Amino acid sequence: MLRRRLLATQDDDVANVLSTKKYSQLMAMVLSPTRELARQIYDQAVYFFSRVLPDVHVLLFVGGTSVEEDMAAIRAAKGLVSVIVGTPGRIEDMLNRVAELAILDTKEFEVLILDEADTLLDMGFDVSINNILSKLPKQRRTGLFSATQTQEVKALARAGLRNPATVSVQLASNTKTPSTLTNFYTAVEYDAKLATLLRFVQSKPTEKHIVFFSTCASVDFFGAVLAHLTKAEVPDVSVVTLHGKMQPKKRIAHYDEFVQATSGLLVCTDVVARGIDLPDVDWIIQFDPPQDPNFFVHRVGRTARAGRSGSALTFLSPNEDAYVNFLSIRKVPLEEMNVSASAEDAVAVLEQVKALQLTDRDVVEKGTKAFISFVRSYKEHQCQFIFRFKDLNLAKVATGFALFQLPKINELRCLDNVAFTPSGVKVVDIPYKDKAREKQRQKKLLEIAAEHKAEKLDRFEKKQADKKRKLAADEDGPRRREKKKGMHQQIVEEWEELEKEEHLFKKFKRGKLTKEEYEAALGDLSDGDDAGMPKKDKKFQKKVVVKQKTSEQKANAAKREERIRARKKAEHIKRSQQRAKARRR
Repeated sequence: MLRRRLLATQDDDVANVLSTKKYSQLMAMVLSPTRELARQIYDQAVYFFSRVLPDVHVLLFVGGTSVEEDMAAIRAAKGLVSVIVGTPGRIEDMLNRVAELAILDTKEFEVLILDEADTLLDMGFDVSINNILSKLPKQRRTGLFSATQTQEVKALARAGLRNPATVSVQLASNTKTPSTLTNFYTAVEYDAKLATLLRFVQSKPTEKHIVFFSTCASVDFFGAVLAHLTKAEVPDVSVVTLHGKMQPKKRIAHYDEFVQATSGLLVCTDVVARGIDLPDVDWIIQFDPPQDPNFFVHRVGRTARAGRSGSALTFLSPNEDAYVNFLSIRKVPLEEMNVSASAEDAVAVLEQVKALQLTDRDVVEKGTKAFISFVRSYKEHQCQFIFRFKDLNLAKVATGFALFQLPKINELRCLDNVAFTPSGVKVVDIPYKDKAREKQRQKKLLEIAAEHKAEKLDRFEKKQADKKRKLAADEDGPRRREKKKGMHQQIVEEWEELEKEEHLFKKFKRGKLTKEEYEAALGDLSDGDDAGMPKKDKKFQKKVVVKQKTSEQKANAAKREERIRARKKAEHIKRSQQRAKARRR
Protein backbone atom coordinates (compact mmCIF):
# COMPACT_ATOMS: atom_id res chain seq x y z
CA MET A 1 0.00 0.00 0.00
CA LEU A 2 2.79 2.39 0.96
CA ARG A 3 4.75 1.58 -2.18
CA ARG A 4 1.65 2.04 -4.36
CA ARG A 5 0.98 5.42 -2.76
CA LEU A 6 4.54 6.60 -3.29
CA LEU A 7 4.63 5.43 -6.91
CA ALA A 8 1.37 7.29 -7.49
CA THR A 9 2.93 10.50 -6.22
CA GLN A 10 5.80 10.05 -8.66
CA ASP A 11 3.47 9.37 -11.59
CA ASP A 12 1.41 12.43 -10.81
CA ASP A 13 4.54 14.50 -10.45
CA VAL A 14 3.57 15.37 -6.85
CA ALA A 15 7.13 14.84 -5.66
CA ASN A 16 8.09 18.13 -7.31
CA VAL A 17 5.37 19.87 -5.33
CA LEU A 18 6.57 18.30 -2.09
CA SER A 19 10.10 19.57 -2.66
CA THR A 20 8.85 23.15 -2.53
CA LYS A 21 7.05 22.70 0.79
CA LYS A 22 8.51 23.55 4.20
CA TYR A 23 7.60 20.25 5.81
CA SER A 24 8.30 16.55 5.51
CA GLN A 25 5.42 14.20 4.78
CA LEU A 26 5.25 11.30 7.24
CA MET A 27 3.97 8.08 5.64
CA ALA A 28 4.93 5.30 8.08
CA MET A 29 6.24 4.72 11.60
CA VAL A 30 7.80 1.73 13.38
CA LEU A 31 7.93 1.62 17.21
CA SER A 32 10.45 -0.64 18.95
CA PRO A 33 11.00 -1.28 22.69
CA THR A 34 14.82 -1.04 22.62
CA ARG A 35 17.43 1.05 20.86
CA GLU A 36 19.27 -1.99 19.54
CA LEU A 37 16.16 -3.40 17.88
CA ALA A 38 15.27 0.05 16.49
CA ARG A 39 18.75 0.39 14.97
CA GLN A 40 18.45 -3.05 13.42
CA ILE A 41 15.05 -2.21 11.90
CA TYR A 42 16.44 1.11 10.68
CA ASP A 43 19.39 -0.57 8.94
CA GLN A 44 17.08 -3.03 7.20
CA ALA A 45 14.64 -0.25 6.23
CA VAL A 46 17.44 1.84 4.70
CA TYR A 47 18.66 -1.20 2.77
CA PHE A 48 15.13 -1.95 1.50
CA PHE A 49 14.00 1.57 0.59
CA SER A 50 17.29 2.46 -1.12
CA ARG A 51 16.62 -0.32 -3.63
CA VAL A 52 12.83 -0.22 -3.93
CA LEU A 53 11.78 3.34 -3.08
CA PRO A 54 14.89 5.55 -3.17
CA ASP A 55 12.87 8.75 -2.67
CA VAL A 56 11.80 7.67 0.83
CA HIS A 57 13.84 9.18 3.64
CA VAL A 58 14.21 6.88 6.69
CA LEU A 59 14.77 8.59 10.06
CA LEU A 60 15.95 7.01 13.35
CA PHE A 61 14.92 8.49 16.71
CA VAL A 62 16.29 6.75 19.81
CA GLY A 63 17.84 7.80 23.09
CA GLY A 64 21.50 8.69 23.16
CA THR A 65 21.31 11.45 20.54
CA SER A 66 20.62 15.11 21.22
CA VAL A 67 17.27 16.71 20.46
CA GLU A 68 19.04 19.20 18.18
CA GLU A 69 20.32 16.33 16.01
CA ASP A 70 16.81 14.88 15.72
CA MET A 71 15.28 18.22 14.76
CA ALA A 72 18.06 18.80 12.22
CA ALA A 73 17.29 15.39 10.66
CA ILE A 74 13.61 16.34 10.28
CA ARG A 75 14.49 19.68 8.71
CA ALA A 76 16.87 17.91 6.33
CA ALA A 77 13.93 15.76 5.18
CA LYS A 78 11.94 18.83 4.11
CA GLY A 79 10.08 18.12 0.91
CA LEU A 80 10.64 14.36 1.20
CA VAL A 81 8.46 11.43 2.15
CA SER A 82 9.61 10.09 5.54
CA VAL A 83 9.46 6.82 7.43
CA ILE A 84 10.31 7.08 11.14
CA VAL A 85 11.81 4.24 13.20
CA GLY A 86 12.52 4.58 16.92
CA THR A 87 11.58 4.09 20.54
CA PRO A 88 8.26 5.44 21.90
CA GLY A 89 9.72 7.95 24.35
CA ARG A 90 11.91 9.75 21.83
CA ILE A 91 9.27 9.68 19.06
CA GLU A 92 6.65 11.09 21.44
CA ASP A 93 9.00 13.95 22.36
CA MET A 94 9.78 14.57 18.68
CA LEU A 95 6.08 14.73 17.72
CA ASN A 96 5.41 17.23 20.51
CA ARG A 97 8.21 19.47 19.24
CA VAL A 98 7.34 19.35 15.53
CA ALA A 99 3.67 20.09 16.31
CA GLU A 100 4.70 23.59 17.40
CA LEU A 101 7.00 24.13 14.40
CA ALA A 102 4.70 22.61 11.75
CA ILE A 103 7.56 20.90 9.89
CA LEU A 104 6.07 17.39 9.76
CA ASP A 105 2.81 16.60 7.96
CA THR A 106 0.86 13.52 9.11
CA LYS A 107 -2.26 13.97 6.97
CA GLU A 108 -1.14 11.33 4.47
CA PHE A 109 0.05 8.88 7.13
CA GLU A 110 -0.51 5.25 6.08
CA VAL A 111 1.15 2.57 8.24
CA LEU A 112 1.98 2.20 11.97
CA ILE A 113 3.97 -0.82 13.17
CA LEU A 114 4.39 -1.79 16.85
CA ASP A 115 7.15 -4.39 16.99
CA GLU A 116 7.36 -6.61 20.09
CA ALA A 117 4.11 -5.06 21.28
CA ASP A 118 3.98 -7.04 24.52
CA THR A 119 7.44 -5.80 25.51
CA LEU A 120 6.44 -2.23 24.67
CA LEU A 121 3.62 -2.49 27.19
CA ASP A 122 5.63 -4.41 29.81
CA MET A 123 8.27 -1.67 29.77
CA GLY A 124 5.66 0.98 30.59
CA PHE A 125 5.39 2.64 27.17
CA ASP A 126 1.58 2.49 27.12
CA VAL A 127 1.19 6.20 27.96
CA SER A 128 3.66 7.22 25.24
CA ILE A 129 1.97 4.93 22.71
CA ASN A 130 -1.44 6.42 23.46
CA ASN A 131 -0.03 9.93 23.04
CA ILE A 132 1.52 8.95 19.70
CA LEU A 133 -1.76 7.39 18.50
CA SER A 134 -3.61 10.60 19.37
CA LYS A 135 -1.33 12.58 17.02
CA LEU A 136 -1.79 10.23 14.04
CA PRO A 137 -4.81 10.00 11.71
CA LYS A 138 -7.41 7.41 12.65
CA GLN A 139 -7.59 6.26 9.01
CA ARG A 140 -4.42 4.18 8.90
CA ARG A 141 -3.13 0.62 8.86
CA THR A 142 -1.76 -0.57 12.22
CA GLY A 143 0.18 -3.76 12.80
CA LEU A 144 0.97 -5.24 16.22
CA PHE A 145 3.73 -7.85 16.06
CA SER A 146 4.43 -9.99 19.11
CA ALA A 147 5.76 -13.44 19.85
CA THR A 148 3.41 -13.71 22.83
CA GLN A 149 -0.18 -12.48 22.94
CA THR A 150 -0.84 -10.97 26.36
CA GLN A 151 -4.03 -9.43 27.73
CA GLU A 152 -2.41 -5.99 27.45
CA VAL A 153 -1.73 -6.50 23.74
CA LYS A 154 -5.33 -7.58 23.16
CA ALA A 155 -6.58 -4.53 25.07
CA LEU A 156 -4.37 -2.25 22.97
CA ALA A 157 -5.67 -3.91 19.80
CA ARG A 158 -9.26 -3.27 20.85
CA ALA A 159 -8.54 0.35 21.77
CA GLY A 160 -6.12 1.38 19.01
CA LEU A 161 -7.20 -0.68 15.99
CA ARG A 162 -10.30 -0.40 13.84
CA ASN A 163 -11.74 -3.73 12.70
CA PRO A 164 -8.78 -5.73 14.08
CA ALA A 165 -7.88 -9.09 12.58
CA THR A 166 -5.55 -11.62 14.21
CA VAL A 167 -2.94 -13.49 12.18
CA SER A 168 -1.45 -16.35 14.20
CA VAL A 169 1.60 -18.24 12.90
CA GLN A 170 2.03 -21.67 14.47
CA LEU A 171 4.46 -24.50 13.85
CA ALA A 172 3.51 -28.11 13.42
CA SER A 173 6.24 -29.09 15.91
CA ASN A 174 5.35 -30.12 19.46
CA THR A 175 8.02 -27.80 20.89
CA LYS A 176 8.20 -24.03 21.11
CA THR A 177 11.86 -23.92 20.08
CA PRO A 178 13.30 -24.50 16.58
CA SER A 179 14.22 -28.04 15.59
CA THR A 180 17.78 -26.86 14.92
CA LEU A 181 18.19 -25.71 18.53
CA THR A 182 19.54 -28.08 21.18
CA ASN A 183 18.69 -27.13 24.77
CA PHE A 184 20.93 -28.29 27.62
CA TYR A 185 21.08 -27.70 31.36
CA THR A 186 23.70 -28.45 33.98
CA ALA A 187 23.44 -28.72 37.76
CA VAL A 188 26.08 -26.49 39.33
CA GLU A 189 26.43 -24.83 42.72
CA TYR A 190 26.58 -21.04 42.89
CA ASP A 191 30.20 -20.97 44.02
CA ALA A 192 31.22 -23.06 40.97
CA LYS A 193 29.23 -21.21 38.28
CA LEU A 194 32.02 -18.82 37.29
CA ALA A 195 34.61 -21.59 36.94
CA THR A 196 32.15 -23.70 34.93
CA LEU A 197 31.47 -20.80 32.56
CA LEU A 198 35.17 -20.06 32.14
CA ARG A 199 36.08 -23.67 31.36
CA PHE A 200 33.16 -23.98 28.93
CA VAL A 201 34.25 -20.89 26.99
CA GLN A 202 37.84 -22.13 27.00
CA SER A 203 36.71 -25.35 25.34
CA LYS A 204 35.10 -23.38 22.48
CA PRO A 205 37.37 -20.36 21.86
CA THR A 206 36.42 -19.88 18.20
CA GLU A 207 32.66 -19.75 18.78
CA LYS A 208 30.29 -16.90 19.57
CA HIS A 209 28.54 -16.94 22.97
CA ILE A 210 25.85 -14.84 24.64
CA VAL A 211 25.73 -15.06 28.45
CA PHE A 212 22.53 -13.82 30.11
CA PHE A 213 22.47 -12.44 33.68
CA SER A 214 19.47 -11.31 35.70
CA THR A 215 20.68 -7.79 36.61
CA CYS A 216 22.74 -4.93 35.19
CA ALA A 217 25.05 -4.98 38.23
CA SER A 218 25.87 -8.65 37.58
CA VAL A 219 26.74 -7.81 33.98
CA ASP A 220 29.15 -5.08 35.13
CA PHE A 221 30.86 -7.32 37.70
CA PHE A 222 31.13 -10.57 35.76
CA GLY A 223 31.99 -8.68 32.58
CA ALA A 224 35.03 -7.15 34.30
CA VAL A 225 35.98 -10.47 35.91
CA LEU A 226 35.62 -12.51 32.70
CA ALA A 227 37.61 -9.94 30.73
CA HIS A 228 40.45 -10.35 33.25
CA LEU A 229 40.28 -14.17 33.39
CA THR A 230 39.99 -14.75 29.63
CA LYS A 231 42.81 -12.32 28.92
CA ALA A 232 45.17 -14.58 30.86
CA GLU A 233 43.82 -17.98 29.80
CA VAL A 234 41.95 -17.45 26.49
CA PRO A 235 43.47 -14.31 24.91
CA ASP A 236 41.61 -14.79 21.61
CA VAL A 237 38.18 -14.43 23.27
CA SER A 238 36.92 -10.86 23.58
CA VAL A 239 34.37 -9.98 26.27
CA VAL A 240 31.68 -7.36 25.56
CA THR A 241 29.05 -6.13 28.06
CA LEU A 242 25.60 -4.76 27.29
CA HIS A 243 22.68 -3.70 29.51
CA GLY A 244 19.97 -1.06 29.65
CA LYS A 245 21.71 1.29 32.13
CA MET A 246 24.84 1.64 30.03
CA GLN A 247 25.73 4.99 28.48
CA PRO A 248 24.10 5.22 25.03
CA LYS A 249 27.30 5.70 23.00
CA LYS A 250 29.08 2.91 24.87
CA ARG A 251 26.04 0.67 24.43
CA ILE A 252 25.97 1.22 20.67
CA ALA A 253 29.73 0.69 20.37
CA HIS A 254 29.59 -2.61 22.30
CA TYR A 255 26.64 -3.83 20.25
CA ASP A 256 28.41 -3.07 16.97
CA GLU A 257 31.61 -4.69 18.24
CA PHE A 258 29.89 -7.99 18.99
CA VAL A 259 27.90 -7.97 15.73
CA GLN A 260 31.09 -7.55 13.70
CA ALA A 261 33.11 -10.09 15.72
CA THR A 262 33.52 -13.66 14.49
CA SER A 263 33.95 -15.04 18.02
CA GLY A 264 33.69 -13.76 21.55
CA LEU A 265 31.51 -13.40 24.60
CA LEU A 266 28.55 -11.03 25.03
CA VAL A 267 27.66 -10.56 28.71
CA CYS A 268 24.19 -9.00 28.84
CA THR A 269 20.73 -8.74 30.38
CA ASP A 270 17.37 -9.34 28.71
CA VAL A 271 17.81 -6.10 26.77
CA VAL A 272 18.90 -8.24 23.79
CA ALA A 273 16.48 -11.11 24.42
CA ARG A 274 13.68 -9.86 22.17
CA GLY A 275 13.67 -9.34 18.42
CA ILE A 276 17.36 -8.57 17.89
CA ASP A 277 19.10 -10.68 15.26
CA LEU A 278 22.72 -11.18 16.30
CA PRO A 279 24.43 -13.10 13.49
CA ASP A 280 26.24 -16.42 13.86
CA VAL A 281 25.67 -16.98 17.58
CA ASP A 282 26.67 -20.54 18.47
CA TRP A 283 25.82 -20.78 22.18
CA ILE A 284 23.31 -19.14 24.53
CA ILE A 285 24.39 -19.52 28.16
CA GLN A 286 21.89 -18.60 30.86
CA PHE A 287 24.03 -17.94 33.92
CA ASP A 288 20.86 -16.85 35.75
CA PRO A 289 17.48 -18.26 34.68
CA PRO A 290 15.09 -15.45 33.69
CA GLN A 291 12.68 -13.95 36.23
CA ASP A 292 9.88 -14.24 33.68
CA PRO A 293 9.68 -17.82 32.32
CA ASN A 294 8.40 -16.45 29.00
CA PHE A 295 11.83 -14.94 28.42
CA PHE A 296 13.47 -18.37 28.40
CA VAL A 297 12.28 -18.99 24.84
CA HIS A 298 13.19 -15.44 23.80
CA ARG A 299 16.73 -15.84 25.16
CA VAL A 300 17.48 -19.14 23.46
CA GLY A 301 15.91 -17.73 20.30
CA ARG A 302 19.02 -15.58 19.74
CA THR A 303 20.64 -18.65 18.20
CA ALA A 304 19.47 -21.23 15.63
CA ARG A 305 17.84 -18.49 13.55
CA ALA A 306 16.77 -18.73 9.91
CA GLY A 307 17.48 -22.44 9.66
CA ARG A 308 20.94 -22.29 11.26
CA SER A 309 21.85 -24.66 14.08
CA GLY A 310 22.58 -23.54 17.61
CA SER A 311 22.75 -24.65 21.23
CA ALA A 312 21.74 -23.30 24.63
CA LEU A 313 22.95 -24.13 28.13
CA THR A 314 21.22 -23.17 31.39
CA PHE A 315 22.90 -23.18 34.81
CA LEU A 316 20.67 -24.52 37.61
CA SER A 317 21.54 -25.23 41.22
CA PRO A 318 20.66 -28.72 42.54
CA ASN A 319 17.55 -27.45 44.39
CA GLU A 320 16.24 -25.79 41.20
CA ASP A 321 15.98 -28.96 39.08
CA ALA A 322 12.16 -28.74 39.10
CA TYR A 323 12.61 -25.96 36.52
CA VAL A 324 13.43 -28.66 33.94
CA ASN A 325 10.03 -30.33 34.39
CA PHE A 326 8.34 -26.94 34.39
CA LEU A 327 9.86 -26.08 31.00
CA SER A 328 9.03 -29.52 29.65
CA ILE A 329 5.35 -28.88 30.44
CA ARG A 330 5.68 -25.61 28.50
CA LYS A 331 7.01 -27.62 25.51
CA VAL A 332 10.64 -26.59 25.97
CA PRO A 333 12.56 -29.85 26.55
CA LEU A 334 16.06 -29.77 28.08
CA GLU A 335 18.83 -32.37 28.05
CA GLU A 336 21.35 -32.70 30.87
CA MET A 337 25.01 -31.87 30.20
CA ASN A 338 27.70 -32.54 32.78
CA VAL A 339 30.11 -29.60 32.51
CA SER A 340 30.29 -28.48 36.16
CA ALA A 341 33.77 -27.49 37.33
CA SER A 342 35.43 -29.33 40.21
CA ALA A 343 35.57 -27.86 43.71
CA GLU A 344 39.33 -27.29 43.44
CA ASP A 345 38.94 -25.51 40.11
CA ALA A 346 36.16 -23.32 41.51
CA VAL A 347 38.33 -22.28 44.47
CA ALA A 348 41.28 -21.51 42.17
CA VAL A 349 39.18 -19.28 39.90
CA LEU A 350 37.66 -17.40 42.85
CA GLU A 351 41.14 -16.82 44.28
CA GLN A 352 42.08 -15.15 41.00
CA VAL A 353 39.01 -12.93 41.29
CA LYS A 354 39.92 -11.95 44.87
CA ALA A 355 43.46 -11.16 43.77
CA LEU A 356 41.98 -8.86 41.13
CA GLN A 357 39.76 -7.22 43.74
CA LEU A 358 42.72 -6.48 46.01
CA THR A 359 44.24 -4.38 43.23
CA ASP A 360 41.10 -2.38 42.39
CA ARG A 361 38.37 -1.26 44.76
CA ASP A 362 36.04 -0.72 41.80
CA VAL A 363 35.78 -4.50 41.27
CA VAL A 364 35.00 -4.97 44.98
CA GLU A 365 32.15 -2.47 44.81
CA LYS A 366 30.81 -4.01 41.61
CA GLY A 367 30.79 -7.44 43.26
CA THR A 368 28.88 -6.16 46.29
CA LYS A 369 26.29 -4.38 44.13
CA ALA A 370 25.93 -7.48 41.95
CA PHE A 371 25.33 -9.69 44.99
CA ILE A 372 22.68 -7.33 46.41
CA SER A 373 20.88 -6.98 43.09
CA PHE A 374 20.93 -10.76 42.53
CA VAL A 375 19.47 -11.48 45.99
CA ARG A 376 16.65 -8.99 45.42
CA SER A 377 16.01 -10.30 41.92
CA TYR A 378 15.88 -13.89 43.17
CA LYS A 379 13.45 -12.92 45.92
CA GLU A 380 11.08 -11.41 43.32
CA HIS A 381 11.24 -14.38 40.91
CA GLN A 382 7.94 -15.14 39.19
CA CYS A 383 8.48 -18.89 39.69
CA GLN A 384 8.83 -18.74 43.47
CA PHE A 385 7.52 -22.27 43.85
CA ILE A 386 10.76 -23.41 42.15
CA PHE A 387 13.19 -20.60 42.99
CA ARG A 388 12.46 -20.43 46.72
CA PHE A 389 14.35 -17.70 48.53
CA LYS A 390 14.32 -19.62 51.82
CA ASP A 391 16.15 -22.52 50.10
CA LEU A 392 18.77 -20.27 48.52
CA ASN A 393 22.25 -21.03 49.86
CA LEU A 394 23.36 -17.44 50.45
CA ALA A 395 26.78 -18.50 51.71
CA LYS A 396 27.60 -20.16 48.38
CA VAL A 397 26.07 -17.26 46.48
CA ALA A 398 28.29 -14.80 48.38
CA THR A 399 31.30 -17.05 47.73
CA GLY A 400 30.41 -17.14 44.03
CA PHE A 401 30.51 -13.33 43.97
CA ALA A 402 33.93 -13.43 45.70
CA LEU A 403 32.76 -11.27 48.61
CA PHE A 404 35.13 -10.47 51.45
CA GLN A 405 32.21 -9.83 53.81
CA LEU A 406 28.41 -9.85 53.67
CA PRO A 407 26.75 -6.47 53.07
CA LYS A 408 24.21 -5.15 55.56
CA ILE A 409 20.89 -5.36 53.72
CA ASN A 410 17.32 -5.95 54.90
CA GLU A 411 17.05 -9.24 53.00
CA LEU A 412 19.75 -10.79 55.22
CA ARG A 413 18.75 -9.39 58.62
CA CYS A 414 16.03 -11.96 59.24
CA LEU A 415 18.26 -14.90 58.23
CA ASP A 416 20.36 -16.62 60.88
CA ASN A 417 21.55 -19.56 58.79
CA VAL A 418 23.99 -17.74 56.48
CA ALA A 419 27.12 -19.81 57.11
CA PHE A 420 29.47 -17.37 55.42
CA THR A 421 32.98 -16.89 56.79
CA PRO A 422 34.46 -13.41 56.20
CA SER A 423 37.93 -13.40 54.71
CA GLY A 424 39.38 -10.96 57.24
CA VAL A 425 40.47 -8.50 54.57
CA LYS A 426 40.02 -4.83 55.56
CA VAL A 427 37.95 -3.64 52.62
CA VAL A 428 38.44 0.00 53.59
CA ASP A 429 42.17 -0.32 52.85
CA ILE A 430 41.68 -1.57 49.26
CA PRO A 431 42.51 1.31 46.87
CA TYR A 432 41.06 2.25 43.50
CA LYS A 433 43.22 1.46 40.50
CA ASP A 434 42.23 4.84 39.11
CA LYS A 435 44.47 7.33 40.93
CA ALA A 436 42.01 10.20 40.56
CA ARG A 437 39.20 8.18 42.17
CA GLU A 438 41.53 7.01 44.95
CA LYS A 439 42.57 10.59 45.68
CA GLN A 440 38.93 11.62 45.89
CA ARG A 441 38.18 8.66 48.19
CA GLN A 442 41.01 9.54 50.57
CA LYS A 443 39.77 13.12 50.70
CA LYS A 444 36.27 11.90 51.52
CA LEU A 445 37.61 9.58 54.23
CA LEU A 446 39.34 12.53 55.91
CA GLU A 447 36.11 14.54 55.77
CA ILE A 448 34.15 11.65 57.29
CA ALA A 449 36.75 11.23 60.05
CA ALA A 450 36.53 14.94 60.87
CA GLU A 451 32.72 14.75 60.99
CA HIS A 452 32.85 11.73 63.31
CA LYS A 453 35.30 13.52 65.59
CA ALA A 454 33.06 16.59 65.73
CA GLU A 455 29.99 14.44 66.45
CA LYS A 456 31.86 12.60 69.21
CA LEU A 457 32.92 15.88 70.80
CA ASP A 458 29.37 17.19 70.55
CA ARG A 459 28.00 14.07 72.25
CA PHE A 460 30.59 14.42 75.04
CA GLU A 461 29.68 18.07 75.63
CA LYS A 462 25.97 17.24 75.74
CA LYS A 463 26.67 14.47 78.25
CA GLN A 464 28.60 16.83 80.49
CA ALA A 465 25.83 19.42 80.28
CA ASP A 466 23.26 16.79 81.28
CA LYS A 467 25.36 15.85 84.31
CA LYS A 468 25.53 19.49 85.41
CA ARG A 469 21.76 19.87 85.08
CA LYS A 470 21.18 16.75 87.20
CA LEU A 471 23.52 17.99 89.92
CA ALA A 472 21.75 21.35 89.98
CA ALA A 473 18.38 19.61 90.23
CA ASP A 474 19.64 17.54 93.20
CA GLU A 475 20.69 20.67 95.05
CA ASP A 476 17.51 22.66 94.35
CA GLY A 477 14.89 20.04 95.21
CA PRO A 478 13.87 16.37 95.13
CA ARG A 479 14.48 14.34 92.04
CA ARG A 480 11.75 13.19 89.77
CA ARG A 481 11.57 9.71 91.21
CA GLU A 482 11.26 11.17 94.72
CA LYS A 483 8.35 13.26 93.50
CA LYS A 484 6.79 10.13 92.07
CA LYS A 485 7.32 8.39 95.40
CA GLY A 486 5.59 11.28 97.21
CA MET A 487 2.63 11.09 94.85
CA HIS A 488 2.34 7.36 95.48
CA GLN A 489 2.42 7.87 99.25
CA GLN A 490 -0.33 10.46 98.98
CA ILE A 491 -2.53 8.00 97.09
CA VAL A 492 -1.95 5.32 99.76
CA GLU A 493 -2.84 7.71 102.57
CA GLU A 494 -6.03 8.75 100.79
CA TRP A 495 -7.04 5.10 100.45
CA GLU A 496 -6.39 4.44 104.15
CA GLU A 497 -8.35 7.53 105.22
CA LEU A 498 -11.25 6.54 102.98
CA GLU A 499 -11.30 3.03 104.50
CA LYS A 500 -11.38 4.46 108.03
CA GLU A 501 -14.25 6.77 107.14
CA GLU A 502 -16.17 3.87 105.63
CA HIS A 503 -15.55 1.77 108.76
CA LEU A 504 -16.83 4.56 111.03
CA PHE A 505 -19.91 5.05 108.87
CA LYS A 506 -20.78 1.33 109.08
CA LYS A 507 -20.47 1.40 112.89
CA PHE A 508 -22.69 4.49 112.99
CA LYS A 509 -25.32 2.74 110.84
CA ARG A 510 -25.28 -0.33 113.08
CA GLY A 511 -25.85 1.92 116.11
CA LYS A 512 -22.53 1.25 117.75
CA LEU A 513 -21.72 4.97 117.57
CA THR A 514 -23.85 7.95 118.40
CA LYS A 515 -24.02 10.88 116.05
CA GLU A 516 -21.80 12.94 118.33
CA GLU A 517 -19.23 10.14 118.57
CA TYR A 518 -19.29 9.63 114.79
CA GLU A 519 -18.78 13.34 114.08
CA ALA A 520 -16.02 13.54 116.68
CA ALA A 521 -14.23 10.55 115.12
CA LEU A 522 -14.46 12.12 111.67
CA GLY A 523 -13.03 15.30 113.11
CA ASP A 524 -10.08 13.37 114.55
CA LEU A 525 -9.26 12.00 111.07
CA SER A 526 -8.74 15.51 109.75
CA ASP A 527 -7.12 17.21 112.72
CA GLY A 528 -4.64 19.04 110.59
CA ASP A 529 -7.25 20.68 108.37
CA ASP A 530 -8.07 23.54 110.76
CA ALA A 531 -4.62 24.10 112.23
CA GLY A 532 -3.97 27.76 112.74
CA MET A 533 -7.65 28.80 113.15
CA PRO A 534 -8.22 31.49 115.80
CA LYS A 535 -9.67 30.23 119.11
CA LYS A 536 -13.25 31.27 120.04
CA ASP A 537 -15.79 30.39 122.65
CA LYS A 538 -15.56 26.64 123.36
CA LYS A 539 -19.30 25.98 123.10
CA PHE A 540 -19.65 27.96 119.92
CA GLN A 541 -16.42 26.58 118.50
CA LYS A 542 -17.43 22.97 119.24
CA LYS A 543 -20.80 23.21 117.53
CA VAL A 544 -19.75 25.31 114.58
CA VAL A 545 -16.36 23.74 113.94
CA VAL A 546 -17.58 20.15 114.21
CA LYS A 547 -20.48 20.90 111.91
CA GLN A 548 -18.17 22.68 109.44
CA LYS A 549 -15.63 19.84 109.57
CA THR A 550 -18.32 17.28 108.93
CA SER A 551 -19.54 18.94 105.75
CA GLU A 552 -16.00 19.57 104.48
CA GLN A 553 -15.00 16.01 105.31
CA LYS A 554 -17.90 14.57 103.34
CA ALA A 555 -17.07 16.73 100.33
CA ASN A 556 -13.39 15.81 100.51
CA ALA A 557 -14.23 12.13 100.91
CA ALA A 558 -16.49 12.22 97.87
CA LYS A 559 -13.80 13.89 95.79
CA ARG A 560 -11.14 11.44 96.94
CA GLU A 561 -13.40 8.49 96.21
CA GLU A 562 -14.15 9.83 92.73
CA ARG A 563 -10.45 10.31 92.00
CA ILE A 564 -9.57 6.84 93.22
CA ARG A 565 -12.35 5.20 91.21
CA ALA A 566 -11.28 7.05 88.05
CA ARG A 567 -7.68 6.00 88.62
CA LYS A 568 -8.64 2.35 89.18
CA LYS A 569 -10.85 2.40 86.09
CA ALA A 570 -7.98 3.77 83.95
CA GLU A 571 -5.62 1.10 85.30
CA HIS A 572 -8.18 -1.61 84.56
CA ILE A 573 -8.63 -0.38 80.96
CA LYS A 574 -4.86 -0.27 80.47
CA ARG A 575 -4.43 -3.85 81.74
CA SER A 576 -7.25 -5.04 79.48
CA GLN A 577 -5.61 -3.43 76.44
CA GLN A 578 -2.27 -5.04 77.31
CA ARG A 579 -3.88 -8.49 77.62
CA ALA A 580 -5.68 -8.05 74.28
CA LYS A 581 -2.44 -7.00 72.60
CA ALA A 582 -0.64 -10.04 74.05
CA ARG A 583 -3.37 -12.35 72.73
CA ARG A 584 -3.07 -10.87 69.22
CA ARG A 585 0.66 -11.61 69.23
